[in-house]
Amino acid sequence: MATKNPTRRPVRRRVSPVSVPRTETFDAALAAIMRTGMSQAAAVRLAVEFLASGLESAWSAGAVPDATVPHLMRVTVQRQDTPQPADQRV
Repeated sequence: MATKNPTRRPVRRRVSPVSVPRTETFDAALAAIMRTGMSQAAAVRLAVEFLASGLESAWSAGAVPDATVPHLMRVTVQRQDTPQPADQRV
């Protein structure tokens, strides 16, 4: 009986890339996300995961029927204090 090769990596399922039409609105939204320093691919992944999380939350809470898009969604952001530059006035 043949044994498996322990050094052989498992086969990863190929996922085809997603292509979307670029519009001025899309490009502006993408640019806003990329201001954080992430790549285009990372920005698109984050946006999709973020929206999916919001939709799943709305569905599981019963706020909207399953598999429907809410008319309005909002985000609550916790304030993040950042150090301010020192006052340079003399």
